[in-house]
Formats: sequence, C-alpha cells, structure tokens
Amino acid sequence: ARLPDGLRQAFEERVQAFLAEKRITGVGAVVTDELRVLVAASAATLSLAWNAYPWDQLAEVLLYARDFDRDYSFEGRELAGEAHPWGTIIISIPTLQLSFDDPGDGYHVGLHEFAHLMDKVGTHFDGILPGLDEARSRQWVALAAREMELMRRGQSVIDPYGAESPVEFLAVAVEAFFERPLALRRGHGEVYAMLRDYFGQDPAAWDEGRGLR
Repeated sequence: ARLPDGLRQAFEERVQAFLAEKRITGVGAVVTDELRVLVAASAATLSLAWNAYPWDQLAEVLLYARDFDRDYSFEGRELAGEAHPWGTIIISIPTLQLSFDDPGDGYHVGLHEFAHLMDKVGTHFDGILPGLDEARSRQWVALAAREMELMRRGQSVIDPYGAESPVEFLAVAVEAFFERPLALRRGHGEVYAMLRDYFGQDPAAWDEGRGLR
C-alpha cells in the first residue's frame, strides 16, 4: 500500500523470484501460500531497489507454529524469530501475521530477521550495513552508538531492544525505517538518511505522497 505505483510491479517480481528460489518449511504447522507470500514480502521489502538481489546467504526459512524458546521447543515463548549465521531464519507464524496486521507500529519480525541475515559476514553478524566503504562504515558505527544511548534514555522512536547491541540496533532501525518512516526521519534524520541511501528507497516521501504526516 505504501509503494508508489511504479514500484509495485518490481516488488511483485521480487516476491515471485523469492518464492521460486527459496525453501520455506513449516515446523508444527502447514505452510500456506499466504504465509509463503508474507515471508517473501519481508525479504522483497528490503531488496526492492537492489536489482535481482539473490539472498544467496539464505539456506532456509523455518516457520514455527508459535513463539519458541532458546532450545527451539514450544515449551517457552521467549523468541518470535531468529537468524542464524549459517543461513537459516526461524519465524513464529502468529508474530509474522501480526507484523503485517499493523504496518505502522515499528515492529515486524520478518523485516527484523531478514535485516539480520543481510548483515551476515562470513559466520557472524557485525551490525554494520554490508558493502559500505570504510568512511561510511565508521559513520554508521558512531551513529549507532549515539542512537543506542538515546534508546537507553527513552529518547528514541526506535524499539529500545536495539540498545542490546549494534547487531540488534541495525535490525530495529530497519524495522523503523520501513514501518515508521516519518517518525524516524523527524526524530533521527541521520539514521533515516543513511538507510534511505543504502536501500535506495524513501518510504517517508511515499507516506507524504499519500497525505500522511
């Protein structure tokens, strides 16, 4: 709904390519076409402006019937999603559905976990936007440190979970960029500008074009 008309066809093509190429498996659940599309849409949102981005670092998406614990069982409900350095993403189905039910709350487990996977460098995550030159990488690291301090003080529109580490900061900043772009641009303009340039997308401008403020 947010995308300008000219980008909707490209988005649909990215979704179709993802569905044709990637494995999505249910754990304690049947994976419907709708769920497959929600997973693909999460990835395609990030890579929309990157021509035919292959998501080569992705091995498989596991859709769990509900939130899970750190032993990957359903006994506890500590986690709604997790991305592993070896390329597997785990996502709770109910939380994924809720993420799409409210596209403006700043929380989206699909965007969050694919942002982690995007951040994969070899066998680990480092919390730095991949592909930046040295100067821009240093700029991002310094910016993340300042923003994490604002989170700790309760002075950020970004999910305070991002204060846990630079890796989590990157993931929640990506969520805010796509879900609360106007608020992010207004309150954290430098974060917004870096993500706008990196993703090649301007969702705040798109929201303004729809009459939102």
